[in-house]
This record gives sequence, C-alpha cells and structure tokens, in this order.
Amino acid sequence: MVSYICIVFLLILTMLAIISRKNYSKYKDGVKPLWWIALWLTSHLGDKSRIREYIKRTKPLNTKALSEETDRRIAVFIHDTLRILVVFLLILCIAGLIPEKEVDLYTIERPDIGEDSTFVDVRLIDKGTQEQEMYSLEVSPREYTKEEFDELSDRVRAYLDSVILGNNKSPELVTEDLFFPTTYENTGLRIVWETDMPTVLGSDGRIVADDLDDKVKVNISAKIKDANFSSDYETSVLVSKEEILSSSDKAKVAMLNIERENRTGKEFTIPHELEDVSIERNIESREDKLLYVLIFGFIIIGLLGYYRVYKLKETGEMRDEEIGDAYYGFANRLAIYIGAGFTLRKSLEAAIKNEKSEFLTNEVEYTLNMTAAGIPETKAYMELGNRLGIEEYMRLMSLISQNLSFGNSNLLKLLDTEVKTSFFLKKERVRKKGEQASEKLLIPTAILLIIVIIVVMYPAFIGMR
Repeated sequence: MVSYICIVFLLILTMLAIISRKNYSKYKDGVKPLWWIALWLTSHLGDKSRIREYIKRTKPLNTKALSEETDRRIAVFIHDTLRILVVFLLILCIAGLIPEKEVDLYTIERPDIGEDSTFVDVRLIDKGTQEQEMYSLEVSPREYTKEEFDELSDRVRAYLDSVILGNNKSPELVTEDLFFPTTYENTGLRIVWETDMPTVLGSDGRIVADDLDDKVKVNISAKIKDANFSSDYETSVLVSKEEILSSSDKAKVAMLNIERENRTGKEFTIPHELEDVSIERNIESREDKLLYVLIFGFIIIGLLGYYRVYKLKETGEMRDEEIGDAYYGFANRLAIYIGAGFTLRKSLEAAIKNEKSEFLTNEVEYTLNMTAAGIPETKAYMELGNRLGIEEYMRLMSLISQNLSFGNSNLLKLLDTEVKTSFFLKKERVRKKGEQASEKLLIPTAILLIIVIIVVMYPAFIGMR
C-alpha cells in the first residue's frame, strides 16, 4: 500500500513537471524538472509579504530587486524540499516493492530456558456473532528435560529449607508469617503451596488466625513443577471454581493448553480456529512500518521548511536589534561630522567607517551608491529610513530629507536634539535587556529551588512510610 502511495505522489510530481514546462517555456533551457515545478509553484503562491518582509530586513534592495530575491528564495526552498521528497519517496517505493520474506505467522518461536516470556497478539473472531476480540497469548520459555528438572529440584529443596521460616527463629515457635516463594531464581520452575489447616496458616504463608490458645501444628506441603515434571517438597492441590466460559475464553484456555504442552520445543503452532472462534495473529506488518516512516518523513520535511523560515525571521530580528543598538553612536558621529563642516554625504561615509553593525553599514553604503547613480538625495534618504524600518532611523532620515529640501540652517541644532533623545533611548534599551537577562536567570534559579525542595522533602516522605 505504501509503495502505491509513493508512486501516486511521484506521478503527481511528474504531471506538475510536464505542466510547468509547457506553461513556462522561458525556464526550459538548462533547468531541471524540479526547478520547473518550483518556479511554477512560486508564481502561483498567494501572499508573499511575510517572506518579503523577512528578506527586506537582511539585505538592502530596491522594490524590484526585493521582489525578485523573494521569488528566488521561495523557489530555492521549494526545489530543495521537492528534492528531499523525491529521494524519500523513491526509497520508500523501492523498500515497499522488495519481496518480503514469507513467514508462517502461525508458527511461533519459543523463548529459550531462562529467558522472559513473550506475548503473541491474536485477533479472535466469533463466526456466529462476528464479534472480534484482541488477545495476547503468553509464550513461556522452553522447559527442562527430566535430568535437568531433577537436578534443579534438589537445589530448590535446599533453598526452601533456608528461606521458609522468614523472620522466625525456630520452626518450634512461629509467630510471624512464613515465606512461601512461588518461583526459584530465573529457572522458570513453579512452586505451589498448601497447608492442612488453612484457617490457621494460609497457602500464601500468612497466619490467618486472630489468636490461638495453644501451639497448633500445621503441615505444609509444596510441589515443585513445570508443565511436564514435578517433585514433592510437600504436596499441593489447586482448587478452581468452575465457570461458564464464552467462546473466546474457551479459545484462550485451549491456546494456553497448547502452549503448555509444547514447552520442551523451540516453537509451537496455534490453530486458525478454536471453539468456533477464528484466530488471527496480530503482528505489525512491513506495510504498517513503511506507512509510519512515510508519515514521519512528511513531518520531518515540514519541520525543515519551518526551520528555514524561522531562521530567516530570526536573522531579521537580530538585524533590527543590532541596528537599534547602533543608533546612538551613528547619530552622534553624524552630528559631529556635520558640525565639523563635512557635507551630508561625506558625514554619512565617515559615520559608518568604523561602524560595528554590518547591517547598518550595508544599508548606508547602498544609499550612497544610489545618490552616486543620480537618485535625488532626499528620495534616497527617505528610502533608507523605510528600509531600516525602525522608528528612530525613519525620524532621522525624515529630518535630514526635509532640511535638504528647505536648507541646512537648522540641521545641526536638530541633530543635537536627536542625539540627546537617542541617549535616553539607548539607556532604555539597555534597561530592557537587563530585565530580559534577569528573567532568563530565573529559570535555573527555579530549577535549583525545586531540587532543594525535593532534597529536603524526600527524607520526610520516606520517614512517613
């Protein structure tokens, strides 16, 4: 099934490649099919403003170049995603088409001696009512031969002699519950207990009488056994209440009997039907596993796409923060150079000469190149403020543009006022960063507080037991 799903997806991608190649002939030469699909999907995308805004923060571009860069980045992202998707689908398709080794689901391999029991999931279908029930059949480890069993039973008897008294000092005076182990180490042997006076001492080793007038002798018997052999430490009898069983319950009992009767072999076979109940082995097929891989692969591809957009957004936020931190120094240097008699263009060049913010340097250099190419300075500086997208820079560039239009007589005075304002803005930014750092420090402090509370309270809880 998974192979067919992958083939359908590959066919859809092939059809998209054919459609996009036909409708976008200008991209035919030298471009591969996945690029046709990527360019076609890019052209049919709706709102690209969010991605455009992220890119705008990272590179100084005019409107046309920004639109082209946005389309290019989206196309590259779609192309990379499609390339990963195609490789992933091809791998799953090939894996699904490889013939699977046939396994008899009704032949069950048994765990070896000393290993833990395993469980086999089967589906029971009542032929009369068509009711279905899931059942887990316990498969016990392989059991012992007669020689192995005899050797182990001798060790079990010695073990029982050493532990049966529990906390009692002597078998002549038993005042506390006895210890009746039901298994011996990891051997798989079972020990069944019984007493001749269950109203005094139960088969679980507990003293059930509230009080006794005198010492009461209680005979204890135990049987050491597996499914095929038994050895008497003392004898025991199992009593079960007969109940009316449903068809499914009868099938469970029958499967348990089959499992017990074949414990000396490495595997055994359960029937397809038992007591008018159809039995189906419930095992996860390779198709199910491939389907899980397919779903997981789509999730991973989606997460990769989200990560790329998130990193782009994170770069833009870092750029805004970096440019905002550089505002006071930039405005201060600009005021100093203008006050020293530099032209506005020379002042901007000098102000960014030793600027640490690469983003601000690139934006101002881009603006200076625009003015050198013949763009009016007022327009170039207004565009610089809009590209930077921060209120302080927009106000500063608007101030400069207006003074260029009406003369520079008051520019120096206005710049001095702006520098003083920017100083207070910088102090406010520093204060906010300090508060954010303090909030982050609260997390490890809270973790340490929780650890201290656990360390202090844990002995108190232990002492309450």
